[in-house]
Amino acid sequence: MRKVVKFGGSSLASAAQFEKVGNIIHADAERKFVVPSAPGKRDSKDTKVTDMLYACYALAEADKDFKAELKAIAARYQEIIDGLKLDLSLDEEFKTIEKN
Repeated sequence: MRKVVKFGGSSLASAAQFEKVGNIIHADAERKFVVPSAPGKRDSKDTKVTDMLYACYALAEADKDFKAELKAIAARYQEIIDGLKLDLSLDEEFKTIEKN
């Protein structure tokens, strides 16, 4: 049997949460397919990445400067990457997003 699991929101809000999710996935060999969604709030005063993306898109659609908002989104992902000590860069992906 193969299992599909979905994680997002607060379960992917930080590097520590990603580690917990990784442990959950690896604890069952039948978990073969993982569907992630955007990181959620790290605390009650935080903003979900989904809401950050909507705000960035709204600015872009209104032909307003959205670079600060996009940079904040990139920083959230970079914080997770750094916390997991990954050798990974999303710089090119965020340049493509900005361009498009």
